[in-house]
Amino acid sequence: MIRQTAIELPEWPQPDAGTPNPKVVADEQGLVLYYKASTGHHVLVTFQGCSAFTFGAPNDEALNGHPLYGHGLKFYSVHRVINSDWIQEMERRNSVHPRHDKARFLEGLIHYIITFHDSTFECLSRENQFTATRREVFTSFDEARDRLSVIISTNVE
Repeated sequence: MIRQTAIELPEWPQPDAGTPNPKVVADEQGLVLYYKASTGHHVLVTFQGCSAFTFGAPNDEALNGHPLYGHGLKFYSVHRVINSDWIQEMERRNSVHPRHDKARFLEGLIHYIITFHDSTFECLSRENQFTATRREVFTSFDEARDRLSVIISTNVE
């Protein structure tokens, strides 16, 4: 069995180590994550195909208690998990569905982890031609907040 591994994504804006102030806005259609980057920029990440997420413990002082600590998980970083146990668990849970298709369920499903100062964010997101994760970088919080308002209002019926 191949062990799950966290791979750092250096092309993503990495979180500020001090006060990244992450915020999550989610509904059944997707999730938007805000955080302050190490560069001082303000980041919005839209996970259009988010099917599950966690946000909270562990913080940086307890990160060594995370199952991926020692397997690539780094402080104040964005990661993609290869051979994710969480994805496998979600597939097992869904396997009771009468029309479950393992290959179809797993197709395009990505496990992301972002480690912050006081929390850790994890997300399972399906990415394909219809749903893609989008990163937007802003020079000010006000710009990021205004863009988030547009995203939220666009998705309200």
